[in-house]
Amino acid sequence: MITWTAHPAARRPKDVMLAIFVTALAAYAVLVGMQSVWLAVIAVVILVIAIAPFMMRTHYTLDDDGIAERRGFVMRRRQWTELRRLEVGRAAALVSPYAKARWLDRYRGITIYFDGGDRAAVIRELEAHLGA
Repeated sequence: MITWTAHPAARRPKDVMLAIFVTALAAYAVLVGMQSVWLAVIAVVILVIAIAPFMMRTHYTLDDDGIAERRGFVMRRRQWTELRRLEVGRAAALVSPYAKARWLDRYRGITIYFDGGDRAAVIRELEAHLGA
């Protein structure tokens, strides 16, 4: 079993400040352009949801059964038998239930951030279970 916590925002404070600035700028632009406080609030909510994987701690567990991801109050779990494809990048890996790339990969698969974990051990574990 491998467990770790990824929290990219803690390691990149300049990017956090940029995210806050862009969110505030978007809210201001919507407020001035549309003259609606509600639309400005909705814009902020949408942007905060979009950057949640960067801003919030994500707890990962890889065990004999599958992969578990917990961020905030949301827990996602996939069994190894459900997963068909592994794509490894520099800072993260995508495990997907689809054999070929699809636009649903980001929603049905799990993006595993290596931040805070042993990248090599995580990749070895993923490749061992997914046969990549």
